[in-house]
Amino acid sequence: MNGRRILWTLLLIFAVCFSNLCSATALKYGDRGSQVKEIQEYLIAQNLLHVAADGVYGSATVNAIKDFQSALGLEVDGVCGAETYKLLWAAAFDKIDITTYQPGDYVPEPPRSVSAVVNSVDEVSTVLSAVNTVKEIVQYAGIGDTIKLGMEGDGVVHLQNKLAEHGFYDGEVDGVADEDTIDALKDFQSSRGMKADGICGRRTYSALDEEEYTLPNPNDYEFHGDVPEFSRVIRVEATAYSSAQPGLSAYTATGTLCRHGVIATDPFVIPLGTRVYIPGYGYAVAEDTGGAIVGHKIDVAFDTLAECYEFGRQFIDIYIIE
Repeated sequence: MNGRRILWTLLLIFAVCFSNLCSATALKYGDRGSQVKEIQEYLIAQNLLHVAADGVYGSATVNAIKDFQSALGLEVDGVCGAETYKLLWAAAFDKIDITTYQPGDYVPEPPRSVSAVVNSVDEVSTVLSAVNTVKEIVQYAGIGDTIKLGMEGDGVVHLQNKLAEHGFYDGEVDGVADEDTIDALKDFQSSRGMKADGICGRRTYSALDEEEYTLPNPNDYEFHGDVPEFSRVIRVEATAYSSAQPGLSAYTATGTLCRHGVIATDPFVIPLGTRVYIPGYGYAVAEDTGGAIVGHKIDVAFDTLAECYEFGRQFIDIYIIE
């Protein structure tokens, strides 16, 4: 019976949701409210915003919106207007891939806001009850799901137990991702050299499953001067990638964690295990490969999508250290 109710709820809501969610007024610096919190959650999902979704359109939100607009070829003004919201919603729900999106590509329309749905239906109380049911489903986290502040469920129990095993959590294992749980998660992420964003995704799960962990350090050797001693210089076409991108593994082709200090290469040009120096990036080790990385091409690993967008695509000289 409960399953049928949920199905009916989803059908009812989506049957009336065909126009734009974003209000006529653009969201900008200083605004507050549930719509601001919504776009913040979308930005967090894209790893562009690294603070909690508090419903306050502050400087961090402005900068995250600018990064998103810049990546997708929009006017960079830090204001979330209709077009920015549409693309942000589509990216958050995997309707578009922001790493390949080009202006003019088809983007589906987002659903309308909950308030618009309520105003368009006579049985207001019934729809509000349905919305609350869906909200409960959205907040539930199973094992393996992405976990954020405020979520509840078996996945949070699993996370709390794992954090406790690693010595980062000593609170009650109650299945609620409260501030104490998220703080413990951030401490764990920081200890593993990861971005301490307080979001448990695939990289964090992988680190939690490791009983013993030694942070890989490709730069455990020192060089002096602007450019280290090298054996040869190679001109390459360089792009950037991150395990934060949807669908990418947290591990490289050689089994190490994808992280800053790793590059993907064509092994016939730059063998795996080769140490290199990249101006503007630093020292790196060839530990990964890629289907599009053929010939004199490399893919440079970063920890965040924002860093990838900033790096872009460029032709550079890299120094091979042998």
